Amino acid sequence: MSIKLSLICPIYKVKDFIPCLIDSLILGINVADVEVIFVDDCCPLGSMEVCCDYLIKHSKHIKFHYQLIKHDKNAGQAEARNTALALACGHYIGFIDSDDVISVNYWLLLENDIKSNFYDIIEFGYREFKDTVPEDKFNLEKILINSSPLNPYRTGFFIWTRVFKKNLLNNLRFPVGVIFEDIYFSILAYSKAKITKRYTNKLVYYRKREGSTTSIRTSKYSFLLRNLIDSTSMIIINSRYKKELALEVSKYSLLVTSKGIKIRDKLDRRRFYHLCAPMNRECLSIFNKFGSNYFGLIRIRLAIIICFFGKII
Repeated sequence: MSIKLSLICPIYKVKDFIPCLIDSLILGINVADVEVIFVDDCCPLGSMEVCCDYLIKHSKHIKFHYQLIKHDKNAGQAEARNTALALACGHYIGFIDSDDVISVNYWLLLENDIKSNFYDIIEFGYREFKDTVPEDKFNLEKILINSSPLNPYRTGFFIWTRVFKKNLLNNLRFPVGVIFEDIYFSILAYSKAKITKRYTNKLVYYRKREGSTTSIRTSKYSFLLRNLIDSTSMIIINSRYKKELALEVSKYSLLVTSKGIKIRDKLDRRRFYHLCAPMNRECLSIFNKFGSNYFGLIRIRLAIIICFFGKII
């Protein structure tokens, strides 16, 4: 039997959450059509050992295939995902973070679409939680809404809210050495897609916790804007959504810049604004070339002003 879906899961410093994740996999994708690729990114706290032990303990109940991959040194989440992408056997590729969980309806809702091999990308919703995983009930009702290449900008860049046709991802990999790499990957994947589908059904439960990449505000938050500019610049020339993309760039220019105010360390906050200042000038250049909306121009001008004062206050 061929693998229909490969689910990629980097493992790093999350041993307390691994059992909860695997329990959800057993409930949500426990079929021979699916493989899960666990990548140990040289974690120092025994997370992979917990994962292996839990898989062995529940081996009688596990029907999905799985691979256990170990890096020789810590290379970051992007490289862990890239390693798994090179080894994935599925017709579709999905992602899950090791501190999150999937819904019991994950495979039930996606199975027919995946087996049809028709859509390039299938998107779905997620729900946040902190400590207690929300109650989940079997539900086959599908709520379908419009989908477009602008989805990542408007519904979020999280790659674990989508499954991608494997052929779509040929030569596409995550940028290494940065954070918020999902942005780059999602934008380029959607630029290559011809047919996409979007459900509002929530198939992933996202654990909000202190210390996670998305919760910390440091100067590294500027990588969000950097990845967005780089990926959008690569696709906008050949896109039929030039004006819409330019408007999205203006939106994130102001959004990311304004959030720098939350960086507590004064020197790091100044560093953030020093990094964002030239990026916002790049945003202005993109908008002047492709945009036409007056409010978009105001957004970027305001972001540039915030950077000016942010570098000295």
